[in-house]
Amino acid sequence: MSEKASPVSIADLVITRPGRSRVFEKFGVDYCCRGNQTHEDASAADGKDLDAILAALAEFDATNEPCDEPDCGAMSLTELVDHLEATHHEYLKAELAPLAELVEKVFRVHGRKFQWLNDLRRLYRDLVMELGPHLEKEEKVLFPMIRELERSASKPSFHCGSVGNPIHVMEMEHDSAGHVLGAMRKLASDYTPPEEACNSFRAMMERLEALEYDLHRHIHKENSILHPRAKELEASL
Repeated sequence: MSEKASPVSIADLVITRPGRSRVFEKFGVDYCCRGNQTHEDASAADGKDLDAILAALAEFDATNEPCDEPDCGAMSLTELVDHLEATHHEYLKAELAPLAELVEKVFRVHGRKFQWLNDLRRLYRDLVMELGPHLEKEEKVLFPMIRELERSASKPSFHCGSVGNPIHVMEMEHDSAGHVLGAMRKLASDYTPPEEACNSFRAMMERLEALEYDLHRHIHKENSILHPRAKELEASL
């Protein structure tokens, strides 16, 4: 009797075809911080419509829609950390401060009528305060360790012990950022602007949603591709 095939995780589905991330985004399925789940488990836990998700995935897979994401699973670890820095880190460094100014501006003008904007502003400030040090730790600690691992013939000696130690910290911080992103989306009614929203209000909502999507992809690439492969490489040396 043949063994039953292991269930495929959400993360693996996105690794195999990165464009599937847009399907999971549409249905609010967490493929970054909880990407080790199957879509059946995620749907059951979050009350999602599994049949609708499966139909959307099948529809997407039937298309030849080009994907703007590189095949991160085929990259070397050094290529992957270079990609993360050049793509996602640079985006955050360029976007976080200007978007903070826009959030403040919208709050000043509309905060009295839409009181949830005060909580949105606070959450966004918290996110910015978390992400700055997080990026620095990746660029100065974790990523150099991973580059060294890949060019070494034997296991290097690191000041923090195993590469798994900073990875553990980074993943806890990813979870924290994920909770903030979820709270922001809930406050902003899935980033649906009020009917009377001005252009600045609408731009804020669009840019916050774009930031969320970029962070989801960013965290997915680290949690589901970079970190497991780095730990596996270290164990093999």
